[in-house]
Parts: sequence; C-alpha cells; structure tokens
Amino acid sequence: MKTLKVLKYIGFGILGIGFVFLCIYLVMLLWNGLIPSLFHGPVLSYWQTAGLFLLSKILLTGIAPGHNRHGHREWKGKYHDKFRHECREEDKVVTQ
Repeated sequence: MKTLKVLKYIGFGILGIGFVFLCIYLVMLLWNGLIPSLFHGPVLSYWQTAGLFLLSKILLTGIAPGHNRHGHREWKGKYHDKFRHECREEDKVVTQ
C-alpha cells in the first residue's frame, strides 16, 4: 500500500515536470511564431524561453509559495467587512 502511494507521487511528479516542459515549448512556439514577424524581435531557443518563463513567474507572482494567498485572504476579508459596514450605514441613511 505504501509503495503504491510513493509510485503515485513519483508519477504525478513526472507528469508535472512534463507539463512544465510542454508549457515552455508552447510558449517558445508562440513567441517564435508571432514576435519576430510582428515586432522584428529575436527568435528564442528553448532554454532562453525557459529563462523568460521563470523570470515572468518570479516577477508576476513572487518567489515564496503560498505567502501571497494568506495575505490576500486577510486583505480580502478586511475589505469585505468594511464594505458590508458601509452598506449598512447607507441603508440606514436612505430609510431615515
């Protein structure tokens, strides 16, 4: 039973790595198909595309996994509490 669990995790790991390689390849195809002809930009190799992919991930989402999600939930909760409070005050003003 334990070996099946380990094999399942290994299989998902291999599929995940394969998915990342496929995404990088698809980004490379899109870049090389569009950017050079539209904007006279450079043609990228696979590893240049992988670096661009990694750089965009770092710049757009950050490095720390899960850190933004927790902070986002706190901010979102505070926003919704404030919004609900303001809506209640507006309802009281309108009814008076």
